[in-house]
Amino acid sequence: MNMPVHPENEAEQMQLLVSAIPALERVTSTLADSDAVKTATLHNITPQLAHLANVLAEEQEKQEKGLNKLAADERLERIRKLAAEQRNEFDALDFVGELGFGSGRALWGSEEFHSKVLVWLLDPRGSHGLGDRFLTLFLLQAGVLAVGHPQEWAATEVTREWAHDVERQSGRVDILIVNPIQQILCAIENKVFADEHGDQLTRYRKALESSFPTFTKYLVFLTPRGTSPAREEEKQQWTPLAYSKVFGTVQQIVNNHEIPARMGVRGFLNHYVTTLRRNVMPETSLSQLARKTYLEHREAIDLIIANRPNWVSEARQWLREAIEQQPKWLLDKEDRRHIRFRTEDWNRHDATQTEGGWSPTSNTLLRFEFTFSGDLPSLQLALSPKNETNEFLRHKLFEAVRQKPQLFKPNANSLPDGWVHLHQSDSILDESDFGIGWDDGTTRVKLEKWFADFTAHEFPAMNEIIVGCLQEIDAGK
Repeated sequence: MNMPVHPENEAEQMQLLVSAIPALERVTSTLADSDAVKTATLHNITPQLAHLANVLAEEQEKQEKGLNKLAADERLERIRKLAAEQRNEFDALDFVGELGFGSGRALWGSEEFHSKVLVWLLDPRGSHGLGDRFLTLFLLQAGVLAVGHPQEWAATEVTREWAHDVERQSGRVDILIVNPIQQILCAIENKVFADEHGDQLTRYRKALESSFPTFTKYLVFLTPRGTSPAREEEKQQWTPLAYSKVFGTVQQIVNNHEIPARMGVRGFLNHYVTTLRRNVMPETSLSQLARKTYLEHREAIDLIIANRPNWVSEARQWLREAIEQQPKWLLDKEDRRHIRFRTEDWNRHDATQTEGGWSPTSNTLLRFEFTFSGDLPSLQLALSPKNETNEFLRHKLFEAVRQKPQLFKPNANSLPDGWVHLHQSDSILDESDFGIGWDDGTTRVKLEKWFADFTAHEFPAMNEIIVGCLQEIDAGK
């Protein structure tokens, strides 16, 4: 019997399994046959069952080999270190981007941002106080061999987006460095996250030749990897330069305190170095490293992902079981990201049945709900929207909550007509809980301890205030 060929994809595996179904059905049908027929039938289907067993064994062996290969990959440790660095290191540039200035996107994701930083550093008269130190170091890295005594570069002019027209097409060179005394120029086309398009490098080169016919020209194609231009004719004209050279030059200035700089400049440059290392340089970029590792170990990583815990579903089940153990608590409407409950104490009061808008089948005014932001659970006390029957009670509850800031954390300073949370807890878990502790019981114990503390302390105090409001409403009828 020939060894089976290993199935290359899920569709082929499924086809093999489906092909075994008739054999399994015949096993079932033989139970009603005579012993002779059973023996003959089982003898006939044995090769098919053996084939299926071999296929499944091969698949398991392949998965084990893939997982072992992934576990032995040294890049996993680098990914762990970079991820820890990204969590623990403060990057002011990332922070400023998160604040929503400008586009609200990460600053490092903008090619324009990097060009502006480079122009600032390259300008000998820039506010950094470095003089032409960065300029000369960069030009040496770029192969501008005519760099002479530093004073010869003091009059250098640095322009961002040098505009020109050539062959009836307008264009802008990202950075242009012009030294009129030395009759040298260096043009930099900065491509951080985009590729060159069309014949732009050819047009830029011709525009520079036309505008600076007597100058010695150096053309630099700056990219994260030091990629060469796509067009063959420009590969001989433009020098490829990797961002690792920019990184090294900036790092040199940060580390060398003999290089004069204005106060605060080294701190800023240190953050810029961090940004380059994390997000731009492919050999140290977490996203690039993770991508490369995934592509090499795709099947093993996909297998791991397919078997990752469903954090929300499992935590919701733990919370549901804890709620069910409380004698006077009633589970209420539940969905994928919420598990809700209320107490029997509230049901005794007609005022809580005021068509709160939870669902067509519910008219409860008030509910506790565990909600999940991402995978992190928290507890909130939700008050449903205003209508003609609940306005007075909503105001009474909201004012009572405001009088107890040590107990309640409402999400509004004034009562809106729509949904409002009278209380919003902090996250019950944190990212460190989504590890091995998830399966060894540590995370569940933490969740249940929080729940026990809440039921023993906060809940009785909150419930007393809520019930007190309900009793006053009932007494006033």
